[in-house]
Amino acid sequence: MDPIENSRAVAEELVHLAQEQGVDLEPLRNDDVFIKDRRWIWFWRKDALPGTGPAQEPLGTLHYNMQGAISVLPKCLERSASAFRGAWSEAGTFENLEQAFEFLKAWLVERKEVDELPQRCARRYGI
Repeated sequence: MDPIENSRAVAEELVHLAQEQGVDLEPLRNDDVFIKDRRWIWFWRKDALPGTGPAQEPLGTLHYNMQGAISVLPKCLERSASAFRGAWSEAGTFENLEQAFEFLKAWLVERKEVDELPQRCARRYGI
């Protein structure tokens, strides 16, 4: 599957899971990316194509990449307060689709700050 179809498929799965939970993500969806109020996030699964995840990682691992406006500097970067300009960038993985949905909901729907976001495996982050 090509990378765009990969991320579209994951977005569609998330929309369906959200509907089952009584949450409408469709207004936040722009093709394969979810966007709201200067925040965005997109998802994909590692597959056989290069660049979808580390070589040793199992096929099907669920990845995310997010960016957006935040108001509170995360505790892990408190020593970088002088560089903080109100933006966050992060990428990582989830164990399952349910975990990804809870994270998406917290980030875009509930607009939680970084330290309040649900569990995930962040592989890189920054301000």
